[in-house]
Amino acid sequence: MNTAEIFYDGSCRICTNGIARIRPWLDRRNIKPVPFSSGAEEEEMILKWHDGRVFGGADAIIFLGQLFWYSWPIATLAKAPGLHALAHTVYRWIARNRSCINGACAIEWDAPKLGASKPKTWPGWTFLTLVIVVAVGLGLLYPLPGWLWMWLIAGALWIGFKGMTFRENGGWRKISLLYFLWVGTETGPFLRKRPSPPPRETLVISPFIFLSLGLLLLALVVPRLDDPIATGWVGVAAMLCLLHFGSFAVLAFLWKRAGFPVSPIMKAPWAAKSLGEFWGPRWNRAFSDWARVHIFRPLVRLLGTSRGTLAGFLASGLAHELVISLPARGGFGLPTFYFLLQGTGLLLQRKSPALKNRITTLAIVLLPAPLLFHPLFIERVFAPMITLLPCP
Repeated sequence: MNTAEIFYDGSCRICTNGIARIRPWLDRRNIKPVPFSSGAEEEEMILKWHDGRVFGGADAIIFLGQLFWYSWPIATLAKAPGLHALAHTVYRWIARNRSCINGACAIEWDAPKLGASKPKTWPGWTFLTLVIVVAVGLGLLYPLPGWLWMWLIAGALWIGFKGMTFRENGGWRKISLLYFLWVGTETGPFLRKRPSPPPRETLVISPFIFLSLGLLLLALVVPRLDDPIATGWVGVAAMLCLLHFGSFAVLAFLWKRAGFPVSPIMKAPWAAKSLGEFWGPRWNRAFSDWARVHIFRPLVRLLGTSRGTLAGFLASGLAHELVISLPARGGFGLPTFYFLLQGTGLLLQRKSPALKNRITTLAIVLLPAPLLFHPLFIERVFAPMITLLPCP
């Protein structure tokens, strides 16, 4: 059997480490690693297969990935239209920056005054991208119901956010793995070395009221509705009551009782007097805590307060396109437009303090809500899911 050859940059630390890790697998497949004679001048790795075929860059990785059962599903997904182009884009970015990965960059980073090095965020973003690609790819390759595709993408985003935050705050050496049993993304309550335990939490009745309300909506209202749009909107309200305001609030109470001072995902958003307060500490902190650190702060530093804020809401809109418009296979642009309205409203409230009140804030949030949960999403995704739920 002829020997296949894989050519790589021998001056690149991440390349040589990667080859060393998979060397036993390459040997079993009779694949010989060969460093390029020109080293860093080459743009991509090259695989020369036994039968004379030649693969370069991402195609070489995809081809090798299909040789092993555990990487075959992801490698096969990566060949799908759209995902294939994305794989090449990711590979080219890594290839261009390979000399700067793992601290081996020839150009020194201008560190802050305290001498801290540039944080390595690329592994977290790479992981987030991969889980999103897998979730999106499954829906593109297979005829999944819209509601199932929605939960797959939402779950992928949640896993990506949790993984990024976990790694960047010290990983398992500093953070208990119990962190992954909580829906939020804050790591402070799960530090292995925490300050004195918080005071014991007092049980409140409001989560149980929301749980009861959600069950009543499913049991008494949904069965009497024939219109899918009305069914979907009632379903949205029921899910918010059952999950965000109900179950997650009870879970937060239990974690606090156990000595982990987590912050509730929802904190009376109806009491917000500004959009900054609503979208910040009061609404869905599982997303907003992550977005504040990884989206809004970097964009504000880069673009300034106003443009950075709008860019942050634009990014939030694009994330919601993945969860809402993509599973609905339509309505693209409406969630993004909704969040641009929220960003614009937030900037207006900053310039006009008279607009900072509960009525104005809730009006800006609720009146354009049909743009976020647009008719195609309600009809094609949420209504079918609600009709599948067993009514109490």
